[in-house]
Amino acid sequence: MRCAMPLIALVAAGLLAGAGDARAACLGDTPVATAGAFYRDHYTFWNDPLPSLERIVSARLLRLLKQDRACGDGGEVCAINADPWLDAQDGEALDPRFVAQGQNVVQVRYRFVLGDAQPSQPQVARLRLAREGGCWRVDDLVGPNGGSLRDALARFHDGTGSH
Repeated sequence: MRCAMPLIALVAAGLLAGAGDARAACLGDTPVATAGAFYRDHYTFWNDPLPSLERIVSARLLRLLKQDRACGDGGEVCAINADPWLDAQDGEALDPRFVAQGQNVVQVRYRFVLGDAQPSQPQVARLRLAREGGCWRVDDLVGPNGGSLRDALARFHDGTGSH
């Protein structure tokens, strides 16, 4: 009986450590924390290595991003032809702020700057999140023009987009 107690304690500690490891793999504990980490660490997520993408985006968005990546294997531009955060090919997002908008949507408010000589403009993008595998994962990015990246990818790869 005495040997069983230390064994039970070791097993319980191992299970708790495993739960901590799984939690550490998440971008954040809340949608806002997840959005902030996603923006900061994975701004150009569409170019991230697949193991990274599998951890940070939903299965639905991952499938579409893989299709887009396969399409561009020859170096061509497929569905993503501009920065989806900006809905522009040029410019920069400065001073992002993350604000919860409902249970699984986070607004990303930032200043859009095209160049040093031009004034900045306030913009808002939205991240839609889904709970998968015990973590919040990005399910869609809706740019400042209101277009859904996920919908654009689906239209392009289902043959209804322009090639």
